[in-house]
Amino acid sequence: MTDEQLTKVLADHAAWLADNTTGTMASLYGASLSGANLRGANLRGASLSGANLIGASLSGANLTGANLIGANLIGANLPATTMMLLAYWGDVSPELCRDLMRYDAVNHPDPKSFDLWAAGGPCPYKGAKIERAANFTHQASLWSPGEAPSAYQLMVRLIREKCADSDFHKEAK
Repeated sequence: MTDEQLTKVLADHAAWLADNTTGTMASLYGASLSGANLRGANLRGASLSGANLIGASLSGANLTGANLIGANLIGANLPATTMMLLAYWGDVSPELCRDLMRYDAVNHPDPKSFDLWAAGGPCPYKGAKIERAANFTHQASLWSPGEAPSAYQLMVRLIREKCADSDFHKEAK
């Protein structure tokens, strides 16, 4: 993708974010964005699934709800770990799901509401004036109280599990 094409996609996406009746949600699915400067870009809700982000600068980018599944992040400069957790990760392994739910719980105003939810009660976020701390497909059947890993540990596990490749994959070997 050329710089001009990327600029157009991001401008259309910004228009869509401002008023979803104009512009277009960014779909960079499978795009080659190797070395792209996306520093500070608002990529909320964008599809970056399978994108080649080798060496891309994502520092300060808003990735809330952005689909990074299958993206190649080798050498990418990433935003804050908490922002990476807010990207869309979909279904994850049972162990990671459990730990992400624990992370959500410790960042919730009423962590005990997760016990009620797992027993068939309402979603802990129903009526809460705060959003989830991580964006993944949760499964109440996997809930169990316990210590939550750090945001960094969860980010690394998500990237290893859901992204094609990254510098974190090398650490795992």
